[in-house]
Amino acid sequence: MANNNQAGITCGDILLMPGFKEAVVLAGTGGMHRSINRVNVMEVPDVIDWVRPGEFLITSGFPFRDQPEVIADIIPQLAEKGVAALGIKTKRFIEQIPPRALELANQLDFPVFELPASTVFSDVVRDIMERVLVTEARELSLLQSRFQKLSQQLLYGKGIEEFMQTLDGMLNNPIVLLDDSDQLFLSPQAERLEQAKDTALWSRLRLESNLGVSFISIGDRRIRVYVSEVNDKRHEKCLLILLEWNQEHSVVDQLTIDRVGILVGLEMINANARREVELKYIDQFLQDWISGRIVTMEDLRIRAEASGSSLDDYQNMYVGLVRWIVGKPPAKQLLQAVRRLRTKSPCEGLQATLLEGELVILIPGSTQTPQRTTLDRIAEELRSQFGSQGFSLCVGKTVNRPDRVWESYDDAKKINHISAICNYDEPYIDYKGLGVYQLLYHLPDTEEVMSFRDQYIVPLLEYDQKHNSQFYETIKVYFKYNRNLKKTAAELITHYNTVSYRVDRVCEILGINIDDGDDLFQLYLAVKLNEMRPK
Repeated sequence: MANNNQAGITCGDILLMPGFKEAVVLAGTGGMHRSINRVNVMEVPDVIDWVRPGEFLITSGFPFRDQPEVIADIIPQLAEKGVAALGIKTKRFIEQIPPRALELANQLDFPVFELPASTVFSDVVRDIMERVLVTEARELSLLQSRFQKLSQQLLYGKGIEEFMQTLDGMLNNPIVLLDDSDQLFLSPQAERLEQAKDTALWSRLRLESNLGVSFISIGDRRIRVYVSEVNDKRHEKCLLILLEWNQEHSVVDQLTIDRVGILVGLEMINANARREVELKYIDQFLQDWISGRIVTMEDLRIRAEASGSSLDDYQNMYVGLVRWIVGKPPAKQLLQAVRRLRTKSPCEGLQATLLEGELVILIPGSTQTPQRTTLDRIAEELRSQFGSQGFSLCVGKTVNRPDRVWESYDDAKKINHISAICNYDEPYIDYKGLGVYQLLYHLPDTEEVMSFRDQYIVPLLEYDQKHNSQFYETIKVYFKYNRNLKKTAAELITHYNTVSYRVDRVCEILGINIDDGDDLFQLYLAVKLNEMRPK
């Protein structure tokens, strides 16, 4: 049913107006709160096509003089159209309103008035419209007063928090502001509602409802909310939401929410601009710090204080670098993840940034919380942002001074490189988790090491170059899938028998036995050494 809650007077007010003392409400007394914003005189049968929400429809009964029962047919249609009430003058063209029409009106809470034969329609229109205009003028004055007060607050830099507090007091209902990054701003009354802090509850309104009146469940209460879009020109809709918690929304309340959305949008644009500048400065500081470009502890402390942080000279920290297994997310999504990790950190003191194009997390060490617990929380937060997109968090060693964080970052990069080559896909991995492969990485580039690698790799590369074959690539993928011929063939997009033939030919060229575990292990190590130190 269309919304009748428009500016004007209610059906109940009509009975108190001059000229309506003799009018009788025959049906729909439950709908007497409906507001009226105009009057429409119905003297033609097809009036349904012309009515508008909030109208008080009156008729002399002339269209129904031959068929009074037709009144029953139009009652549901009028209610569906949002008409506020129907007034019918009896005795002249129809003797009485049919009982079936009154029965339907009662079922729909649709007010039906019986107007006395002496009613003059021009007087009805004049009396009601005078009252409507007075009411609308009063509401416009209130709306203007509210808008002026709130605009003055933002003009003098009071900020979103104080703005929400003032709006809360004006409307005597909780208000929620959801920005484009899913950050919540709650009015004082909303702060006291535990469920109102659930971001998912409000972000669903972007997809599940249109702007205007909607319904949500908070605890054991099903309440009406009024949703307005904040005009800040961002990628995601920013919502300003009024909860019908203490009292019913008035028309002016809803108009207030709609109008101040422009003010909120302007303030959010300013706040976002300030935040972007601050974030860029913080990002530059974190990038310089983690990569080791800030040399002395004194310079590090100065930059940290300028970025709103404080550092202890002795503080355990370590770096986590996210390695994407399935595919790297777009830059916009990575930037959103950085902001979310900072604002909704899984642990106190955590920082995040993009460094060399990768998502890097600086994690404080804690004697109270085991590292495994902290990493579990970070992995869970990343899963909530990236869903099924696989990743491993490569964890560098813990350092005990902030000016040595670069050592942990170097470790994380090495672990990232090795784990990618060796196809690790655990949620997080450190050096202990690499097993024998950490030893391979630390082998010096001696003549003996290179000779061991080259005796297996060089013959294959030379053969491939001479015969335009893919023996080296085939054996590399073969080991990647743990010698599974079917999976190797699928990745190389070639026939199973072709892969089997290539593996046999590799063994012939190198003079090794495919059934000898030592021979295969040495070839495997040579391939991994070649991937770690491409020449």
